[in-house]
Amino acid sequence: MNTVNGQGEMMNVAGKKNIVVGTAYFVLTLGLGMFLMKMLQGQDPLWMDSPVRKMLAGAHLHGSLEALINILFGYLIYRFGARMPLVSNIASWLLIGGLLHSGSAYLAGIGMTAVKTVAPFGAVSLIAGIVLMLPVLVKGVDSEYSDSA
Repeated sequence: MNTVNGQGEMMNVAGKKNIVVGTAYFVLTLGLGMFLMKMLQGQDPLWMDSPVRKMLAGAHLHGSLEALINILFGYLIYRFGARMPLVSNIASWLLIGGLLHSGSAYLAGIGMTAVKTVAPFGAVSLIAGIVLMLPVLVKGVDSEYSDSA
């Protein structure tokens, strides 16, 4: 376990949270992808040109990427986040908040169109979480390198 000033367990929880949420969301987007493929096999011209199909396809694409980002950065928080626990925890929550970006497209595609207004908050949250990971990674990798030297 990463333990620095007793904060290692908190980082494990924060990183694990992103890994679990990211994996669950990835499974959800895979299910959406299977639904989209089934619908495309019918080749209904109304479906092919439907804004709903386009919205759900965007949710599938962005959701898969956002889920993988959560899994990757969750592991990095788990591995290197103990050196900057507060920043790592904030980054963890911002990365999860990033799922609002594709999640709002997913919900808009199934008829909850008012939710589209939340998408920009999800995008900003995701970008902020990634930016916050930069100092976490620099400090964590640098500390690990100096510890092993």
